[in-house]
Parts: sequence; structure tokens; C-alpha cells
Amino acid sequence: MQWSIIWDYREAMMHGLWVTIHLSAVGIAGSTVLGVMVGGLSQASNYYVRRCVDTYIEVLRNIPLIVKLFFIYFAAGLSEMWAAYVALALHQSAYIAELVVAGLRAVPAGQTEAAYSLAHGRRQTFFYVTLPQALANVIPPLTTQYVQVIKNSSVVMLISVVELTGVTRQIENDTFRGFEAATSVTLVYLALVAVVVMAMNLLNRSLNRAGVRR
Repeated sequence: MQWSIIWDYREAMMHGLWVTIHLSAVGIAGSTVLGVMVGGLSQASNYYVRRCVDTYIEVLRNIPLIVKLFFIYFAAGLSEMWAAYVALALHQSAYIAELVVAGLRAVPAGQTEAAYSLAHGRRQTFFYVTLPQALANVIPPLTTQYVQVIKNSSVVMLISVVELTGVTRQIENDTFRGFEAATSVTLVYLALVAVVVMAMNLLNRSLNRAGVRR
């Protein structure tokens, strides 16, 4: 084993780490916004809007990430980074939307009725009563979706985005020391995942103490 190879490529590793963090952060933020918006529309009174939500979730869930990535990059003609952003956000948003739909259905009807009895309108009730409780209820499964974004970010190396996995391939091509590179990058991925899991666990405990869930 020649672990000194990792030190020799430390600048490339740091660059790959930064790209992975950047991709993951944008992917998490984008997929959360899209997922909450789409999931929230499942409560619309219009039948066709609800059907569009169902279609969005089913179609995007059943199309592999790599297909979305190639289509956005080659067909839509976006740059490598923008294609990566859009593909990650779209892919995970379908799963998050499904969680939001389930969370909204889990909110007791009494909460909505209580809000209406206090003269709150439909929109106020949704944004200030129903949606906050639904999001609080889906924090644990939402953590899994955020971890998936981090792991899925490795796929973007297929369109020449040099993130951590791309750096691993570069080191292997240059030095034939793929094991050392892969092991190091795996540990970095585990560290990133651990940070996200700990942050979400802290948020979950905070919501429990605040009594947001019903």
C-alpha cells in the first residue's frame, strides 16, 4: 500500500470534496423546495392538479438518475454543473414529494378543523398548521433522501464533473493505486453522511422538544 499517494493528490482531493459538497448542498436544497411544492399541490382542490402531482412522482421515480442526467446534459444542452444540479434536484424531489404527501395525510383532521374554527382560511391553515406538522413528521425519512443525494452525486462524473469519485478515477488512471484512493474517498463520503445524519437528528430532537408534532 502506498498511502502517500493520497497526500500527493491532496489538492485534487480537496477540489473533489468541495465539488461534492457543493453539488450535495444544491441538490438537497433544490430537491427539498421542489418536493415540498409538488407535495403541497397534492392538497389542491383541483382534480387535474392532483393528477399532475401523481404523474410527476411516478414518472420521475421510475426514470433512473443517469437517464435524467444524460438527457439534461446532451439533449437540453446545459453545462456539466447545471445538468448535475438539475438532475439531482429533479430525481430526489419526486421521493421527497411522496414523503410530503404522506406527511400531509398523517396530520389529524382535527388540526385543520381547529384552524377553521379560529377563522383561518384554507391557505393560512395549510401554511401555518398543516404543512409545518407534515414536514416535522417526515424528518426521519427525509434524512435518508438527503443521504441519497450525497451518494448520487458520484454519478455526475459520467459527464466529466470532477467530484470525489472522479478524483478517484483520476488517481487510479495516473498511479494504478485505485484501492488507496477508493478507500480514502469512501471514508470522506462516510464523514459527509455522518454530518448530515447528525444535523437531521438534532433537528428532529429539537422539534420533539418544541412539541411541533401532533
